[in-house]
Amino acid sequence: MAFRCQQCGECCSYMGDIIGIEDRIDPVNFRIHFSVTGEERMVTLDPDKADLFRSQDIGQIHPMACPFLRFQDPKHACCTAHHSRPDLCRQYACFRILVLDCQGNHIGRVQDGSRFFSTGNTDLRGLWDTEIAGVNIPDEAAWEEYVSDVFSRAGYRIVR
Repeated sequence: MAFRCQQCGECCSYMGDIIGIEDRIDPVNFRIHFSVTGEERMVTLDPDKADLFRSQDIGQIHPMACPFLRFQDPKHACCTAHHSRPDLCRQYACFRILVLDCQGNHIGRVQDGSRFFSTGNTDLRGLWDTEIAGVNIPDEAAWEEYVSDVFSRAGYRIVR
């Protein structure tokens, strides 16, 4: 299940697999680490969300969620470090299915709410065109499972 940040509209349900807290510098400043690139960045809790950050631990409920995601209520999540969020978060567009190569690099995605696939990888595009694009599976959950299975069997890692 993907969560959309109420401030930016980005999906945060899988970002904990990519962004981790490396160190807490003080009560509101953190050094984060990108698992894919090895880069580190600093983020600061938004002043109006620091208490929300301290009052919840999203990782116990949703282990792959961004460590800065918190629930304002059961249906609305927000980024507690929205104003200082890294470029990766700012540039990311929501996905329904994210495809990663064996090194963990994002190489393709099915856009959220659609069956539109985007990739710059010719092998992945070929797999999509030959095994997925023409398949008629009306049930959305079954279609998503089929797509995930095709990509997984070909050696790609799938995040949904």
